[in-house]
Order: sequence, then structure tokens, then C-alpha cells
Amino acid sequence: MATRSPASEGLCVAIVGASGAAGGDIAAAMARSPLPITAWRLYGSRGGPGGELELGGRTVPVVPLDEDAVSQGVFEGCDLVVLATPTAVSRALAPALAEEGTAVIDVGAHVLDKGVPCLPLSGVGDWARFADLRIASVPGGASAMLAALLVPLSHLGLSAARGTVLLSAGTAGRAGPEELSRQVIAMFNQSEPPRRLFPHGLAFDLNPTVGELESGWSDAERRLRLDLAAALHPRRAVVALSAVEVPLFAGVAANLHLTFAEPVSAATVGAALATLPMVTVSERPPGPRRLVGTTGIQVGRLRDDPGGQGVHLWASADNLRMGASANVVATALHLWREGLL
Repeated sequence: MATRSPASEGLCVAIVGASGAAGGDIAAAMARSPLPITAWRLYGSRGGPGGELELGGRTVPVVPLDEDAVSQGVFEGCDLVVLATPTAVSRALAPALAEEGTAVIDVGAHVLDKGVPCLPLSGVGDWARFADLRIASVPGGASAMLAALLVPLSHLGLSAARGTVLLSAGTAGRAGPEELSRQVIAMFNQSEPPRRLFPHGLAFDLNPTVGELESGWSDAERRLRLDLAAALHPRRAVVALSAVEVPLFAGVAANLHLTFAEPVSAATVGAALATLPMVTVSERPPGPRRLVGTTGIQVGRLRDDPGGQGVHLWASADNLRMGASANVVATALHLWREGLL
């Protein structure tokens, strides 16, 4: 089992994927938080760009991470390891670190089956179970935004959530907006655009299928359903959401149709959401681009269904700040305050 520093000496925090958009934003948010972080270890992908981050007045290098980092003792002495990494990397590192006794926050819920679903901003988190498993799984921006709305509304008897979720190029990481920008430039110059992340193009268009299809449902749609089922457990609600990639550089938005076991009005839904500290309810909510760099969710377009079947609403947020950073920091703070680090 790894030897970690006593809490009185402060925390040693490692972030894997620190050179990416999500990892860098998480590191900055943690540095601004009340967490007593006295040592940082920042890692990027093997053969990646490296670089450095300014955290709390310190310049911290981002170094490449070897594949056998755990067995080499790279994380020895770490109190917490945050994995802002692709699925394959998270699935390799998280169980190995947890086996050593190191606390892990899995960003993107890639190892949800091996950890505890955690969304402290929505009141989701089985901390007693975390003490045994040592892995907290925090879903991505879209799931985090939706859970922050649906979990409180489940107390009103939410029975189903249907609608369309709009995913920006930023959902694919830092490379997503870069490729979208190059596609836009190429199309203006009448040249062949790059299509590595978005093989069917995204500039001036949208992609109605995000990932592979299975029984008509895409990877992104199945991921949303899995994340929200974990967040809403044991409350039962049908979640059937279409995921669409849109030509935005950052942000996430959703147009939702909510139904309830008993009749609930749009006014009641609005009043319930307005009490949440991370939600702002307005008649004309802004689009996701204007929310980049902010923490919180904008909700509006609340209206009763014309057929008397529930309530329609619009929600948008910054997928990095609301999804990854805010919930990762809240999870880390809770673990620290409960003595679980």
C-alpha cells in the first residue's frame, strides 16, 4: 500500500491528463479551492507535448507518464490522483491505484463499474462505499449538468426525461475545437478539411450520431443513460436522450421534456430549480458560448406541454467548469473533510 503524507502536512495531488483542456482546468480549480495542496504531480500522455502550469503562484511541470507508472512507484506518496484521461488509460490506472490504497477521482466515469458515482453538487455520493473502493467516478459535463437538474426534480416524482443534448467540439478535448477551427478555415479556403475527430465534418453542420450505434443508440447516448441511471439510483426514471454534435467550440446544452408521476407545472419546476445554488432560472437563457468560463447552469424556456404531458425546458452550461472542474473539486473537498484522503 502506498505511503501517503499525514493530513497535517498538506495534500499531495497528482493529475493525469494535465496537458488536456479538462485536466488543466481541474488543476487550476483545485489550486483556487480551500484544499491544502502542498505538492503537485502533473502528468501528460506518453510522447505528449508536456509543458507547465501556473498553480497557486508556482510553476509546475507536466511530464509524460509511462505505461507502468504504478508499478514503478510514480504515485508513491500521493493522497489523491485525478484521472482526466481516455477510457483505456483510466481503466488501466484506476484499479491499480485503488489496490494500493490511493484515492482516485475518475473524470468521465470511465470506471463507473468499479467505483462510486459522485456528483456532490447534486447530492450524489456514497462516501461509506468509497472508503472501501477508493474510486470516485465523476461523469462528464453533459451528464453532470443533467444530473444537477434531474436529481432534485426526482423529488417531485420525475418519471421520464426525454430530449436532445447538444455537445460541442470541446467534448472531444482540446483537439476538438482545434480541428473544428481548421475545418472552418479549410472550407473558406476551398481546401480539404481535416477529419480525424469529426470524420463526417462539423464546421457549418452537425453530427446526429456521436460514436458507434447499437440498437439505434449511439455511444454518447448510452453513456448519458448509464451516468444518469447511476445518479438517479434508487429513484427510477426513464432517460431517453438524443446526443448531437454541434459546431460550437465549447459548452453543452439540452432541450428537455420532463414528465412526472403526478401533474407538475412549469412554474413548480422553475421554483424548485431556482432554489439550487448552481442554477439560474430566466425567461431567455443564454446559449452555451456565453457561459464559457463560468460555473453554473442556466435554465429557461420553461413551458407546460400543450397536451398536458409534463414540462419542457432549455438548459446550458460550460461543460468544463460545470462538469469536470466543479464536481471534481467538490468531490475532493468532501473526501478531505471526511478524512478519506
